Amino acid sequence: MSAGRNTDSMEADRRRANRAASEWAILLQEDPDDQALRAQFAAWLDEASLNKDAWAETQRITHVIRTSPPVHASRWRKKNFSILPFARSTKRQRAGIAAIAAAACLAIVVAPGMFVNLRADATSGTAELRSISLADGSTMILAPQSAVAFDVNKGGERKVQLLKGRAWFEVAPDRDHPFRVVAADTTTTVLGTAFEVTSGHRQVSVAVRNGTVRVACSDQPERAEKLTVGDALDLTCEESSALRKKVDPLRIAAWTDHQVIASDRPVREVIEALKPWHSGLILTYGDGLDTRRVTGAYDVRQADKVLQALAQSHDISVRNLTPWITVISAE
Repeated sequence: MSAGRNTDSMEADRRRANRAASEWAILLQEDPDDQALRAQFAAWLDEASLNKDAWAETQRITHVIRTSPPVHASRWRKKNFSILPFARSTKRQRAGIAAIAAAACLAIVVAPGMFVNLRADATSGTAELRSISLADGSTMILAPQSAVAFDVNKGGERKVQLLKGRAWFEVAPDRDHPFRVVAADTTTTVLGTAFEVTSGHRQVSVAVRNGTVRVACSDQPERAEKLTVGDALDLTCEESSALRKKVDPLRIAAWTDHQVIASDRPVREVIEALKPWHSGLILTYGDGLDTRRVTGAYDVRQADKVLQALAQSHDISVRNLTPWITVISAE
């Protein structure tokens, strides 16, 4: 039993070091000339070998990404590609590939986003950030592949419906007219603040950089969760599930600065965050994408290079079935 506890303790220490390394990377990037900050960083680095290992991992991934040329300029140039089979494919893997191929065909033919866009007042395309100034003085920024419908008037109704994707809001104060964001079956209500809302599969996430918001399932407004600076909430109304957590306010909506920041997170989570920035279709396969964990700050404008860096560092397969379909797998 003691061996198991020691292993768990070492794993917890490793995760703490990874989280700290990513935080130091952000702080040093934001204020590189702060000598006091650099002294504190040096002291942290010397505390333990785990800290040095975590920092080396963060720096290696960041270096691969930042020294690679941008990919978007050549997005529509003709690419060489080949269909690569999975090495020593098993029956299970062949079934997985068949399912992936079917999913790709369905995704291309059905194009579900088309129907959502018909209901929208504003949409954003692949790799596009769209800033919208509202009539009441508020501002919202749409992440790539997002859609909203809104009815916002100065001195009147202030309602935005997030139909898909993710959006960042900076709300002009108006105590008499609360600003409401409806996403799936949730409603976020504010008077004046800056916050992010993400509408995912069955789950809505809200994170607050400053101010205060109330978040509730639309059919249970009396059970609202109150969030303040640095609070984040994952709400699944269908299952009556609410997960609160604390986050660094500076990391909230990092995508508005073209970044995905991960601190000891599953690889699959980073890949999902990159999908709206990638010009083609990304399909994922294998439990290894959930068990492999990463720490780093990733430039979403170089999504292809990020994927290659992850593949090299974490034994992940990245295969281009066509110029527009990429399959990422890890057993």
